Amino acid sequence: MNIRGGIFRLLFFSGILVLIFANCKEENLTPEQKLLTQGKGLYVANCSACHNQNPALDGAVGPAIQGSNFELLKARIVSGAYPPGYTPKRSSQLMTRLPLNDEQIRSIEAYLNAP
Repeated sequence: MNIRGGIFRLLFFSGILVLIFANCKEENLTPEQKLLTQGKGLYVANCSACHNQNPALDGAVGPAIQGSNFELLKARIVSGAYPPGYTPKRSSQLMTRLPLNDEQIRSIEAYLNAP
């Protein structure tokens, strides 16, 4: 009897959790939340291996990039260059160019500048 009650409770609470998480779909996010979610995904997939999982910390190859602006991100990501007048944190030229569009780069910028 006690095992049955435990199994019933486990199934009941599992069902509740499924219903809760089913309502956390991307369609329920605000435009700002969608932008941040996309930016984080792009950062983790494309940037974190060199820079760091935490953009506020230096990575093994790349420097911390938290707070970077669109102009710097676009120059580095698209052409591997620096914007005019920018002083690099490191002298290496190891940045891999990525085929990201302006919208994707803006989402990374939003993620890197989120509070």
